Amino acid sequence: MITALIDTSVISAPIQAFPSQLPTIQDIMTPETEAPSNPFSAFFDAAMNVMADTNAMQHVATDMHFAFATGRTDDILAVQLAQDRAMNSLNFTIQVTNRVIEAYREIMRMQI
Repeated sequence: MITALIDTSVISAPIQAFPSQLPTIQDIMTPETEAPSNPFSAFFDAAMNVMADTNAMQHVATDMHFAFATGRTDDILAVQLAQDRAMNSLNFTIQVTNRVIEAYREIMRMQI
């Protein structure tokens, strides 16, 4: 009975060869892409990526909710997890946005 519980598919999988050319120390130490010269553009790109990820999670949660409501799926746990991920992502995005706006207002109140 114990042998039936062991997954032997991993053991019997073929062994893959190493790549013919491994990266050198210079390849690892030198970055392939240079950092943008404008720090604002890097921050803006990161913020847009967070917004896109949040939007995607919201769409997934909505799709799963409709799939559950129409009977295409019966996995309530997956639906709840998708909704929780979307809600946490939205809350994170809102908090980051509030902090950025608060920092901007604080900078604008500074006397020079």
